[in-house]
Amino acid sequence: MERNDDKVALTASEKNRIRGKEALKASSVLQNIQRLKKESSVAQQALDNAVIKARSEGYSWVAIAAGLGVSPQGARQKYLRVTA
Repeated sequence: MERNDDKVALTASEKNRIRGKEALKASSVLQNIQRLKKESSVAQQALDNAVIKARSEGYSWVAIAAGLGVSPQGARQKYLRVTA
């Protein structure tokens, strides 16, 4: 009868290759996080600019809040820093 250990025994180079693939996968996942964070920052800046423009054009916090899907108080609290 064969031992299961013999079936799954890996050479050192195979183990290193698997570790390398895992490292590449981890690297890819982490790079994706970094990319999404940068994209999120760009999107947040664009949103800030849109709120600034809306306020400068006279739109109320009620109207802006409706676009954001938040309460007028929440919109004011979050964006007052960028519109002041």
